Amino acid sequence: MSRHNCAIGKDVVPASFKGVPFYCTEADVEGGRRGAEGEFPFGEDTAYADLGRKIRVYHLTAFFREDDHVSDSGALFAACESPGPGILVHPTRGSVMVACRSIKVSDKIEDEAGQSSAEMEFVEANSIGGFAGVLFGIISSGLNTTSRASFLRDYHPGQASQPWSRDVIDTAQRLVDAVARTTVQTISATASVQDWRDALKIQEVAHDDGLAANGVNVDSALYNGFQIIAQNITDPVTEFKVMRQLANVATHSSALPAGAAMESEEAVLSRHRVLAAIGMAEAAMARTYAYVDEALQSMDAVLAVLEDEAKAAYANCDNGLFLELRKYATEFNRMMNDLAYRLPPMIAVNFMSGVHSLVAAYAIYNDAKRHRDLEARNRIDANGRFSPIVVGVSPG
Repeated sequence: MSRHNCAIGKDVVPASFKGVPFYCTEADVEGGRRGAEGEFPFGEDTAYADLGRKIRVYHLTAFFREDDHVSDSGALFAACESPGPGILVHPTRGSVMVACRSIKVSDKIEDEAGQSSAEMEFVEANSIGGFAGVLFGIISSGLNTTSRASFLRDYHPGQASQPWSRDVIDTAQRLVDAVARTTVQTISATASVQDWRDALKIQEVAHDDGLAANGVNVDSALYNGFQIIAQNITDPVTEFKVMRQLANVATHSSALPAGAAMESEEAVLSRHRVLAAIGMAEAAMARTYAYVDEALQSMDAVLAVLEDEAKAAYANCDNGLFLELRKYATEFNRMMNDLAYRLPPMIAVNFMSGVHSLVAAYAIYNDAKRHRDLEARNRIDANGRFSPIVVGVSPG
């Protein structure tokens, strides 16, 4: 039997919305082009003007058949009613940023007792600045809320003795300034007036000691800054790099004396790192990968930041933040693995000696025209040949 006849379930992954999993029995996507059609009275000529792509609409049917089907369907219903768009892991079309237009949960008590069904309609939500445009719209709402609460609880530079209170405020302003500069760089000429106003407010906190001494002001500056950055960078690859650079600004730990000073400085460093990690995670989920190793590298980079932050939370006895970080990392790991392992795997072929790219492409893919694929991932020597071990994508 040909391997091409055995595709049942080959590219199906577990479905979820905003991190809430469900068993999907039917899924479709609707799209096309928008256009103005002209049909003229008493004439044979017609006209058509292309107005762009239609917004994509996703219809899914879910079934819950476990003993806790009522609570499971209720969790999905709550996720669909929650504000803002989020990531839909479509069982066959990959991960997409969508908003739930409607959900209908049904319980046929007599005919199908013990199970619930849900009919859902989602619409793509890329108009707000790309796939990862809403910074806190997917699996991050709990982490963001807990991180904010921990920061506001612990950030009190005024309670620290001089000169350490000054050091805490300097650290907060340095982080806010990094976010402010990045925010201004990413705001486009056509950005809203509100974005510019928010950017000015962020800069005020970065330069006003009195504002930076207040936890609410610092939190608002960091949160709004990261949100504006995510909304205005439409390329997930660029967004990932920017968020990673911002995360690197706060990699160190506080060296201040134990007490209010150290607690306050650790609080602002943690808040900054958590926001950057969330931004990295959502940019990683937004990206379209060509190879499985690329997806896994992005996943590892995000998990490294989350793991370091979880260790810091554990060391500081912040159990709530520690648990939320673990929960977030677990869900992100699952979603990225679902995405990654639908991609072509990498292979390494040992040709025992240097080999020309055309020869290698023909040997691996039975198609010499694919030599460009290999040249992008292997170093070519002065003679135009690869090293004996050639890395490529599995031909399936």
